[in-house]
Amino acid sequence: MKLVLGCVAGIFAADWVIANVKMPWFAIGLFDEPAHLATGYLLGGSDPVFLAGSVLPDVDHIPLVFEDPTPGDPRPKTHSLYAVAATALFSRRAAAGVLAHFTRDLALGPGVPLLGGRSYTVPYGAYALLLLAAAYSRSRPWRAAPAHIPGASGRGP
Repeated sequence: MKLVLGCVAGIFAADWVIANVKMPWFAIGLFDEPAHLATGYLLGGSDPVFLAGSVLPDVDHIPLVFEDPTPGDPRPKTHSLYAVAATALFSRRAAAGVLAHFTRDLALGPGVPLLGGRSYTVPYGAYALLLLAAAYSRSRPWRAAPAHIPGASGRGP
């Protein structure tokens, strides 16, 4: 439960800082990457392959450091569904993590070029609602019903 609350608080705090504090492009990554990891945990759990996929797309930002990017610049075209397809050739779990990454990027400017061209966005509120629903789901104690209770299996009396 503490980890779930920490993820939610960390994401919302990072997003507040990114939206309200003027900082260089590189510094934004110091807030954005942990928020991607936290989003990955909320949406996919502690699977290390899924979590790696949730930060994998930002590897393409490394060469951008040498181009002096500014906040708000369009994301590279590798932030697209083509990257998901290529990743899925090696690992479906990692590809699912990439989709979790895009879920976050869709809610933050400048959006995601899902098909390699025009960038798409969703309202931040939709992302926040998804996070809260995932956090609620992650924090629920899923317990199997005792076998001695008739009908507890869901197969009838």
